[in-house]
Amino acid sequence: METGKNKILQSVFTLVFWACFLMLPFLFFPFDRDKSAFQSSRFIELYIFSILYLAAFFYVNSGILIPRLLGKRKALIYSLCILGAFLLYLTIYYVLWYNAAETIEGFARRRGRRREWRWFYFFRLGPIVLFLLAFTFSSVSKLIARWFYAEKIKEEVSKQQLQTELSLLRSQVNPHFLFNTLNSIYALTVSGDEKASDAVMKLSGIMRYTLEESQSEYVPLQNEVNFINNYLELQRIRSTEKVQIVFKVDTVSQQVRIAPLLLIPFIENAFKFGVSARQHTQIEVGIRVRNNKLIFTCINDLLPKVNTPEGTGTGIVNVRRRLDLLYKKNYQLQIQTADHKYQVYLELDIAPQEGKTGNKA
Repeated sequence: METGKNKILQSVFTLVFWACFLMLPFLFFPFDRDKSAFQSSRFIELYIFSILYLAAFFYVNSGILIPRLLGKRKALIYSLCILGAFLLYLTIYYVLWYNAAETIEGFARRRGRRREWRWFYFFRLGPIVLFLLAFTFSSVSKLIARWFYAEKIKEEVSKQQLQTELSLLRSQVNPHFLFNTLNSIYALTVSGDEKASDAVMKLSGIMRYTLEESQSEYVPLQNEVNFINNYLELQRIRSTEKVQIVFKVDTVSQQVRIAPLLLIPFIENAFKFGVSARQHTQIEVGIRVRNNKLIFTCINDLLPKVNTPEGTGTGIVNVRRRLDLLYKKNYQLQIQTADHKYQVYLELDIAPQEGKTGNKA
C-alpha cells in the first residue's frame, strides 16, 4: 500500500514538472510578443529541439549517468558528461537560432550590423535556465526514487528483524515454561503421587498449545485463558493444601485476541517466588475485558528473605520486550510490592477483531 502511494507521488511530481517545463519556452525563447509564438518558425524549431533534447537528457541522466557514473563514484567523468551535454545543447540551439530566417532578417534591419558570433548570443539565459532545470529535476527525481527504494528496503529489513526477534523471544518463552512444568511433574513421579498421570494429561494439552497455537502472532483470548487454566490445574496437583490458587476470569468474546504466552511468565514467577511449604500463601490471577481493554492481574504473597521476581530470569524481560514490539505504547505494565504482596497489573488496548486469524510466524 505504501509503495503504491510512493509511485503515485512520484508520477504526480513528474507530470507537474513536465507541465510547467513545457510552458517555460514561451517565457524565455525569442518571438514577436505581438503575435502568437506558433507564428514564428524559429520559435517552433527551438521549442521542438529543446523539448526533445532536454527530455532525452532528463532520462539519460537519471537512468544512466547517475547510476553508472555518479553512483559508482566516477564524479569527474560524470561532470564532464554533463558539461558536454550542456555545451552541445547550447551549440545546437545557437546554430538553429543563428541560421533562422527571423534572425537574419533581424540583423539586416539593423543597419551596419553584421551577423557574427557574440558570446552573449551563445550563452543566452533561456536555454541555460531550461537545461539547469532539466538537470536539477532529473537528479532530484532520481534521488527521491532512491530514497523511496531505500525506505522500502529499510522497512522490509525492519519487519524481518522484528519477526526474527519475536520468534526468538517465543523460542525462549516455551523452553523456560516447559522446563518449570517438567520439574513439577518430576516431583510428583518421585513421590509416587497418583496425580502424576493427571498431570501428564495437563502437560500434553499445554505442550500442544505451546507448539502449535503459540506460533501465531495473535490467538483468541479464550485459548490463552484455557491454557492458563490448565497450567493452574497442574500447579494445584503438585501444590500442598497451604497454597490457595484463585483464578477469576470474565466471559470473553472469541473476537478478542492476544499475543500467545504473554501472561504466563508472571504466573510462573508467582509460583516460583510466592509459594512456601511452611506457611499459607495465596496466588490470585484475574483476567477481564473492559471497554476494549484487557486487564490482567497477578498477586502473590511475598515470602521472607526472598527477592522480588522483577528482573529475575528471562521471563519478565522477554514479556516487556514483546509488549514493546507488539503493542508499542498501547499498554501499561505496573509491577510493585505493597502490604507484603507482589502485584502485577497489565492493561492492553485490545479492540475486537472480527474474522481475523493469527498470522503464522
